[in-house]
Amino acid sequence: MSAAPARARLRATRRGPRPAGVAAGLLAIALVSGQASGQSSGGATPPVAPAPIVRTSAAPYRVRATVSPAVTELGRRVVYKAWLHAERPASARWLPPDSGAAFTWGTPRASATATWGVPTGMEFEKLRRKKLDIAARHDIAGRTLLLEIPLQAFALGRLTVPGVQVEIDDGRGPRVYRLPVVTLDVLPVLTAADSNADYRALHGPLAAPWWERVPWTWVVLGLLVLAAAIVIIRAWRRRRVATPAAVPAAAALDPRAEALAALADLQALRLPEHARYAEHAFRLGQILRRFLEATTGATQPGDTTPELVLHLREAGLEPDDLARLSGLLRVWDRVKFAREPFTLDEAIRAERAIEMFLRRPPVPAEKVA
Repeated sequence: MSAAPARARLRATRRGPRPAGVAAGLLAIALVSGQASGQSSGGATPPVAPAPIVRTSAAPYRVRATVSPAVTELGRRVVYKAWLHAERPASARWLPPDSGAAFTWGTPRASATATWGVPTGMEFEKLRRKKLDIAARHDIAGRTLLLEIPLQAFALGRLTVPGVQVEIDDGRGPRVYRLPVVTLDVLPVLTAADSNADYRALHGPLAAPWWERVPWTWVVLGLLVLAAAIVIIRAWRRRRVATPAAVPAAAALDPRAEALAALADLQALRLPEHARYAEHAFRLGQILRRFLEATTGATQPGDTTPELVLHLREAGLEPDDLARLSGLLRVWDRVKFAREPFTLDEAIRAERAIEMFLRRPPVPAEKVA
């Protein structure tokens, strides 16, 4: 087959599906391809005669099948379309198409619509349809069951596409029917070695693509100059920014005032009133230890009670204060670690003793020496 007539024929047929590939009119399903599921599987069965084609409008089932486009090239994809309409209660499902050496079937897609008829060109996209499970049986009473399957042909010439099988159950058991066959014309694909191929003449001059006409060297140089200018401007602005003035350090609090403030916060918690004596003793001990560390310089963080008393004695603390503070520290240790019973009055007296010790005026340096 020459290439030019083949291409002209292909262009003419692509404008719409050929009526020769469509089963003419509304007709009943043509052939019974399988036996009813209710028949027994044992023994020989007589051959089933083809079902007669009923062309009256009173037929219970109406079918139609076609391929679009009806003329294609070798290996090009076409779409096999079919529909089934029922006038009485029944259920149906599509069966897998027959595979053969000349055809390759794709994944089928089933759907349904309440429309009685389908456009002449089998334009399913213009219909309101609902997708269905291809493997399940669906009720088709008063509805139209649609089917679309991609199809590829790998043989040249006019091919006969076998009709897809459908299983229908109208209450008498499932029966398998086959849709009418359709034809498909397959043309060869023109290759570069085909001497009969006619090509369109060149129309010049042809301009190069835009990315070949851009002066990329100047574009890169311009971007580098712009980046250098941005860096120089930022560096110049940073030099003009004045160095922020140093923030003066906050004045250190007086150890006595700091201890009295911490004691006031502890009194506001009212821990003894809630029987939290161990926590109250721990906080009072912390306040006293920090004050002694800041004022005497003899004690160190982490000193045990005996070490703290020894350091205070070496620092020259008065014997009365030393005896009072050492007694409070030992009592607090027993309350914290041994859970010795403690009373509200004892906790309040300890608070007052620490407050009186903190509020006393500092001892003159000559007396300490």
